[in-house]
Amino acid sequence: FLAPGSALFLPDRRDPGIHWPMPNLVDSDCGLRDYFVDYRKAKTVNVIPYDSSLPQKPASETPLGNHSSKKVTVVGMGQVGLGCVAAILNQDICGTLAMIDIDSKKLEGEAKDFQQGSAFHQHTSILASDTYDVSEKSDMVVITAGVAQQPGETRLSLVDRNANILKKIMPEVIKHSPEATILIVSNPCDIMTAIATKLAGPDFPQGKIFGAGTCLDTSRFQTLIAHAMDLDPRNVHGYIIGEHGDSSIPVWSSVRVGALPLLEQGQEPDETLQKIHKKVIDSAYEVISLKGYTNWAIGMSTAHLCKIVLNDTRSIVPVSTCVRGLYGVEGDVFLSVPCSLSSKGVQRVAVLPLTDSEKATFQRCAKSIWEVQKPIWDNL
Repeated sequence: FLAPGSALFLPDRRDPGIHWPMPNLVDSDCGLRDYFVDYRKAKTVNVIPYDSSLPQKPASETPLGNHSSKKVTVVGMGQVGLGCVAAILNQDICGTLAMIDIDSKKLEGEAKDFQQGSAFHQHTSILASDTYDVSEKSDMVVITAGVAQQPGETRLSLVDRNANILKKIMPEVIKHSPEATILIVSNPCDIMTAIATKLAGPDFPQGKIFGAGTCLDTSRFQTLIAHAMDLDPRNVHGYIIGEHGDSSIPVWSSVRVGALPLLEQGQEPDETLQKIHKKVIDSAYEVISLKGYTNWAIGMSTAHLCKIVLNDTRSIVPVSTCVRGLYGVEGDVFLSVPCSLSSKGVQRVAVLPLTDSEKATFQRCAKSIWEVQKPIWDNL
């Protein structure tokens, strides 16, 4: 460097006006980065817009982030909403937690009850209101509001009532937290996610609204297999995809115990394995018949999804997103498939290899969901 009118000038490294490139001693090798970019392009697809007339936008390739203090809003303080709040507080996920419900008296009691336990978890500021002002500038909004599933009632039978509730909620959420990632937990989860996405409109970023989907179903699936083998469930890898409900699909061809495939290539699941999937489907019905509702497991899985998004961990989880064009699906159907989640919601959609029978089951699942969704979809 040459100073004006002087000889050689050695700049001060502390000078904030000069940018000094700092080498990262643990940065990935550039060749490896390029290799895995090609791999990702070959094995995954960008988020699919809710309507085929909308352009498919490229994924936002941002570096990993870590966010320690965030704001989460939970809409709906029924049993599921309360389960979500309890799990979020106990997992120290956010710095501010807002609770919203139309029943202000009950809401006040629940919020005070949680607040009085503040000495036993990391400091989280708890807000509560029957209006959406308390949700202002949330990083993540979890929607659990809706009519609860009753004993003997399927999730799909809730669609009309909960769609009308969602129509009132979505404008308020977007008005107060336009940058938030939105997680739909209300049932029927897949159709509610589709409706929420369409209500948000084409200008809302694709992938920022997704459904809890089969995240919990997959946990139940892995746990049943692991317990039968006296293993930690985290050592069983596999997915339940499709509907969060009766027509879900166990991808037996993807199941690994440790590094070992559960089935040999081309082998179909036998009667015993099919019973495991039946138990997964019946799990919620069994709990509802015993206690009247489900809340703790869905609360824990919701908190898990919130942690992934808020900490930007890029974990791959089966959640509900648009699957039009995948596995021969033609309609604007939302179903669960493995997705990479980031602070922006669904980052990429993994195209999981399926057997012919799994693909056929997925197509039947999509068709049954579309038959329920289409009458509402066309009138949104």
